[in-house]
Amino acid sequence: MNFLVFAPNPWHDLWRNRQQIFSRLAARHRVLYVEPARASLADWRRGRVDWAAVRRPAVAPEQPNLWLYRIPAMLPTRATGDLFDRASDRLLAVHLRRTLRKLSMVNGQRSMVNGQRSMVNGQRSMVNGQRSMVNGQRSMVNDGHAVGNRPLTIDHRPVLWLYRPTHWRWFAANFPHSLLVYHITDDYAAFGHLSDAQRGALLAEEQELLAAADLTIVTAPRLLELKAPHARRIELAPNGVDAQAFQHAAATAIPRGLAAPPRLGYSGHVSSRLDLALLIQLARARPDWQLAFAGSEWDAGCAAELRSLKALPNVQFLGLLPVEEVPAFIAGCDVCLIPYRVNDETRAISSLKLYEYLAAGRPVVSARVPAAEEHAAVVRLADATVASWMQQIEGALAEGDDATQAAARQAVAQANTWEQRVARIEALLADLLSDAG
Repeated sequence: MNFLVFAPNPWHDLWRNRQQIFSRLAARHRVLYVEPARASLADWRRGRVDWAAVRRPAVAPEQPNLWLYRIPAMLPTRATGDLFDRASDRLLAVHLRRTLRKLSMVNGQRSMVNGQRSMVNGQRSMVNGQRSMVNGQRSMVNDGHAVGNRPLTIDHRPVLWLYRPTHWRWFAANFPHSLLVYHITDDYAAFGHLSDAQRGALLAEEQELLAAADLTIVTAPRLLELKAPHARRIELAPNGVDAQAFQHAAATAIPRGLAAPPRLGYSGHVSSRLDLALLIQLARARPDWQLAFAGSEWDAGCAAELRSLKALPNVQFLGLLPVEEVPAFIAGCDVCLIPYRVNDETRAISSLKLYEYLAAGRPVVSARVPAAEEHAAVVRLADATVASWMQQIEGALAEGDDATQAAARQAVAQANTWEQRVARIEALLADLLSDAG
């Protein structure tokens, strides 16, 4: 299969489920990951676009079968939907379609099927002794190569994969595709920075996409409940973990720069999703505890609180770590935290970091969100008070490195690996392509 992925975050950013999924799918399929950053005319006027950005190749190989597409700086936007934007969008679509052809991700190219070569430029091909016409049509290749015990339908148009509903009609209209997949990882309408008008527009556009998508994938039961009434077909596929990487991290050296124990760690995105006011109170109440944060930051709606938290002497922010260093950071924490504010946004999450904490065998203290309550047997749950968090953290610290408890946490992680998640997604796509063929 070929995948054309329009992503909301750059590849070299905090690793989320999209990097985890498509780095694995690329082992068997081809992926073009379109990064979101796009220069504007204002960027050009203010000197924010340098010649390095202009000369930068639009396509960069990231790993075998996976390429990153960076929108050329020479195709700026005004983000107003005017004539200039429409012309720039047309040029972008032409350039991206040309890129797909160069990468052999559309019809008219050679394809490899279970180690055998198949000619798809209007010629007949012999695959495992059976003749198949593949000039722009789907063809069944009955050679035993299957995903999910189903014969794999060969359609050389890419699977169009979207993470946001915004402008979905433009994507669908400009890029011929075999399937349209909408992958929902959060309750986007619950984001606190949206106005009522923005929230209403997003929901309206999302409902249209849900009805049009061949497959909608959601990461949390709450999302399934919210989106199922509008979806053509919807499936639950929660986040997972690279269990082996985090289990091995327990034997690695503690990263340089971490303060002396006891260390309370948080790995992930720091934003208004976190109960920053509570964290400030907690750090002040226990100056002997070191709070360490590793990940990306966004201060919209919480700039003052974030500055106050960073100013405390027992709080350190390590910034965005390379993905290969995250397991060692987590393993170096005495207790791992999920200090979310409990609201509509966090009730709909599938906590990737929770599985990473558990895979490293570390004690976890979390706010009472459904993702943590599901694993209450191995997670300590705290109410939204400093007293409750202190009590649960003290209990977690008292556990120390209890081998039995660590093994129980790692068993939960082992039952929720990315390999299992990706195999399920791959099987769903194969079934859809087979049914369509």
